[in-house]
Amino acid sequence: MRFGKAVLITLAVCTLMMAAAIPAAAADLNGSWLVKVETPNGVRETTYTFKVDGKTLTGKVTTQRGDTDIKDGKIDGDSFEFSVERPGRGGAAPTTSVYKGKISGDTITLSTTMQGNPVEMKGERKKM
Repeated sequence: MRFGKAVLITLAVCTLMMAAAIPAAAADLNGSWLVKVETPNGVRETTYTFKVDGKTLTGKVTTQRGDTDIKDGKIDGDSFEFSVERPGRGGAAPTTSVYKGKISGDTITLSTTMQGNPVEMKGERKKM
């Protein structure tokens, strides 16, 4: 079957336009992730449970002190960010930590600030 040059050019242009119209798909961040951090008191394990709805990220952070809701979560491609508000100790005001992350397959990298110091953490998807 032979196509005219104009038909082939039209098909090529339509294909390019359709590809450009498809937004970058968000990486699959849904599920639970185990992050381990070495501290002076030993290894601290934290579970991050994420739920993605479009570009909105919700979920919970689980530590040995309990669950805390994720707030202001966003995801864009393989990058995401969220905040966590924790109650203050001994009557102190609550603190808010902002996290920025990247996902690559079954691995995440998180960065935040703890007690004024930048901290980077890596975690892996929990297998069911």
